[in-house]
Amino acid sequence: MKIVKKIEEIVNYIIVTFFASLVIIVLLQVFFRYVLGHSLVWAEETARILFIWIIYIGGIVTVKKGMNITFDVVIDSVPDKIWKYLFPFVNLVSCIFLLCIVVLGLKMSIANMRQLTSMLRIPMGIIYLAIPVGALGMLFSQVNYFIKNYKERVGGIC
Repeated sequence: MKIVKKIEEIVNYIIVTFFASLVIIVLLQVFFRYVLGHSLVWAEETARILFIWIIYIGGIVTVKKGMNITFDVVIDSVPDKIWKYLFPFVNLVSCIFLLCIVVLGLKMSIANMRQLTSMLRIPMGIIYLAIPVGALGMLFSQVNYFIKNYKERVGGIC
């Protein structure tokens, strides 16, 4: 579990760094455009790229905290005997979905490595790589979330 904690720290650090960079870049762009009268040509594209990465990396944190898209209200309201079968099923479906996103996102990323962004000239595949990286992190977080919650709830049932 030490490695999981270390990965969580790294993910949080990346999110904070990207978000702080996004805020600084947008503020600089506003200052340059409206005060100095000259736009930073790279700012809008950089902000968009950072925003995309923040969304997909941030998904890892939401899954870790159990804030992912599932039917929590329905799942938590069923009796324990049903819950111990329904909860694994819902998590399995989520994991299969995330695995599909990893595979398809990786294919899309590889397919777009030759296309470059207009201003920064970064391969679009690097930007699209946020999808499989984020989905892979969400997949590991989903498995970890399932194990932790299943042990807590089923431990009281058995």
